[in-house]
Amino acid sequence: MSHSHHGDDSRHDRYGYLKWHVVPRPGWEDIWTKILVPDSIKHRLLRYVELVLLHDFNTSMVSMPLHRVGLIYGLPGTGKSSLVKGLAVEVAKRHFPDGLIFAEVNTHALPSEMLGESQRNTADLLEKAIPELSKRGMPVIVLIDEIDSLVTDRSRTTSGRDPIDVSRATEAALRGMDNLMSEVNNVAVLATSNFEELIDDAFLDRCDITVEVPLPNREVAAQILRDSLETMSHSLSNKDFDEVSAHLEGMSGRAIRKLVFEALIGREEDFSKPISQRDIMALFIQR
Repeated sequence: MSHSHHGDDSRHDRYGYLKWHVVPRPGWEDIWTKILVPDSIKHRLLRYVELVLLHDFNTSMVSMPLHRVGLIYGLPGTGKSSLVKGLAVEVAKRHFPDGLIFAEVNTHALPSEMLGESQRNTADLLEKAIPELSKRGMPVIVLIDEIDSLVTDRSRTTSGRDPIDVSRATEAALRGMDNLMSEVNNVAVLATSNFEELIDDAFLDRCDITVEVPLPNREVAAQILRDSLETMSHSLSNKDFDEVSAHLEGMSGRAIRKLVFEALIGREEDFSKPISQRDIMALFIQR
């Protein structure tokens, strides 16, 4: 397999569930440092993936069941998916000079209106697609976004989907996870969710770790805004950033980054004119 790191080197598995790349890859170098979450979260995720991919020990289902699956949950826009991408690059940089495979699951390709199809798709993903990728001779980090659509709590009825089919798909996912644990030793799966309460308890029990990504506090919010304005022309002083940050609490990182666009669109001046504190404060007065 050629390890091209130039151009778009994304590939797909033969089932249509996975898009994967070899990392490090161009444009991803700064993700880990740009995602501003508490250091304790980054450290915990890094140590977990190091444990899964580097520590060679035989775990048993009873004494120490290592499922190779972790859950990252939190409100939308808190940077969960980007955190996993950055983590893959960081792990490759630290431990795998030849790179590792980063794979993203298209969870929307799995549920189907045809009875039994969701179950079969989920089984194919976990029992065929991911194990086949693991045989390419490189460590694999798999990101499953919106895992709640795959392992929906069986005690809830999901609107528009047959509850029996939902239940079977969830059971197929749980079986597939148990299969992964026993069949592969070079794969770490990180799932994300905006709605942890919608996830089936049996899946949560199988997660080796669960990590909550909080909304940024005032200090981090100011840091995110500062970072977003880094490539723009602006006239905000440290005092300005401090005053603006008082209005940012309760906003996600994504929402804070969008403020820069809103400030540019909301004023009449030329786009090249530096963004001022007034431009940003005007957004909060409008609300």
